[in-house]
Amino acid sequence: MKIKWLTVIFGWSLFTLLGAPPGLAQDTSGEEGLDLRSEIEALKRGQEAIQKDLQEIKSLLSTRQSPAPAPTPAALNIDLDIEGSPYQGNRNAKLTLIEFTDYQ
Repeated sequence: MKIKWLTVIFGWSLFTLLGAPPGLAQDTSGEEGLDLRSEIEALKRGQEAIQKDLQEIKSLLSTRQSPAPAPTPAALNIDLDIEGSPYQGNRNAKLTLIEFTDYQ
């Protein structure tokens, strides 16, 4: 029964596709064709203008000089006496991190 329905559906679809008249395409030879062509030309000109503007923006960005980097502050060597303060780790470490906190 399913095969019969599939055959009917396939046949109907084939008939619909092959039986359609060939003149369903839009006719572009008359006045509508001229309007369509003029719209296409206007779109092409607009696209060319956009591409020209984009190239101009790219050239402006490529010639733009990047700002000079900000000067880095000079490193400070500070000797801080932390004798008697609580610590973690090796007392003879080359680097000591000190955290100042306020627990109020």
